[in-house]
Amino acid sequence: MPNRSVHDFLTVASSVIVSPITYSVLYSTQELREWAPVVAALVFVSHNVSGILFSPDLDMDTHIHKRWGMFYVLWIPYQMVIPHRHFWSHGLVIPPLLRLGYFFWMILLCLYVIETIAAYFGVHVPALQQTVTQGVLSLVIQNPVHTVSIAAGFVTGAAVHSIADWLVSGGTKLLRMLFIPPTRGMQKKAMAQQTVPSRWLFDPFSSDSPHHV
Repeated sequence: MPNRSVHDFLTVASSVIVSPITYSVLYSTQELREWAPVVAALVFVSHNVSGILFSPDLDMDTHIHKRWGMFYVLWIPYQMVIPHRHFWSHGLVIPPLLRLGYFFWMILLCLYVIETIAAYFGVHVPALQQTVTQGVLSLVIQNPVHTVSIAAGFVTGAAVHSIADWLVSGGTKLLRMLFIPPTRGMQKKAMAQQTVPSRWLFDPFSSDSPHHV
């Protein structure tokens, strides 16, 4: 499958394509024309953040964790729970939004720990959890267009990664099957690889997953 640098390049390159398309589509609609610059910018930023910082490979790639610096510890529970290269990490729609929600809840958990420790030592701190939660909910409710734009960018940024994995993993197997005659000892293995593994992109109960080729 594509390595980390290839995925990063694909993420940035695709954002340069997705954002102008988004701008053009919105600008061509009279009712949405005023939103075109803001939405295109939000899609561009969230697309890159999703593909590079919230990469689907957070389920196993420690180099992606290093991009978070000391905050990589927030992703250790995610890495332990999410199956490696499965629907819940590489699916097209739910997984990127799941990572965003997971990050939000981990921030709330950290704030809760800070409040608890401070209270134990008799130090008064503001209700950080409530303040952050109310602030985020207010932003979401009061700015639905911005919220949808960010969510869309997160989905497209992760989708580029997952689709690239599928194309390389499944495409390589298909090319091998069509153009590279297997040796006698490899015939059974070649037959077992005839199915291109794409179901894992859509089905959370599928046992298929992309494999290194």
